[in-house]
Amino acid sequence: MSKTRQSTLLNDYHLLSYDQLDSTNAESRRLAGGGASHGAVFWAKRQSAGRGRMGREWVSSEGNLYVTVLISPTVALEKCPQLSFVAALAVAETLEGIVPEPEKVACKWPNDVLVGGKKIAGVLLEAFTTKEMGLEKQWIAVGVGINVDNFPEHVMFPATCLRAEGVELISAKIVLSRFIHHFIALYDLWAAKGFAPIEKAWLKRAHQLGKAVEVIVGDAQVHGVFEGIDASGCMLLRDKKKNISTINAGDVFYKEPA
Repeated sequence: MSKTRQSTLLNDYHLLSYDQLDSTNAESRRLAGGGASHGAVFWAKRQSAGRGRMGREWVSSEGNLYVTVLISPTVALEKCPQLSFVAALAVAETLEGIVPEPEKVACKWPNDVLVGGKKIAGVLLEAFTTKEMGLEKQWIAVGVGINVDNFPEHVMFPATCLRAEGVELISAKIVLSRFIHHFIALYDLWAAKGFAPIEKAWLKRAHQLGKAVEVIVGDAQVHGVFEGIDASGCMLLRDKKKNISTINAGDVFYKEPA
């Protein structure tokens, strides 16, 4: 494995940069509580084993942004899935300041960010524990991938990148700096005010809110109208009988064009 590590300080966040990793989430797990602490930011130019949600491969060629923020949560662990929305909102705010048409930026439940209806970024949360002096400590790895220079073509959901959206003279390093700026502000807001302001801002950008969706949950297909999210980030789905159900996880496809 090829590594080149440099350390700088972004506000209270410690940046570790690498030429290549298997994955930034995996490196954060290896260094948690040892060489890295709460707020450490892991950035790799390439990943050899990048992962998305449900263990899917995340194509990680050079030119795109691959970053993980290591969090030692001070809130109840059951609230930590909300960090997925914190990170997605930070990505959305970052992209709104970069793309020519910021109104085309949207958040797709549960963990993606779109531009013009195409996936440009994803978030992956992973929780784990370490032992320090015989005591267990909880950690959350907040992994983010943003397509800057290129994107995979043969994927389940159409994809895009900043370059394809007409953004020139941009680099993963610049996008990283802007993302961390937004993430820090939103994380502090979440820590101080809870999920309500994050939920409100995310819903303003929610892709196809109030419209018909199909959700693939395991081998089942669930249909309904996307009514929003609850306090844990679950999708609220209204069926034909106006009953509301909650969906913890699944792949969402929209039955109406964006």
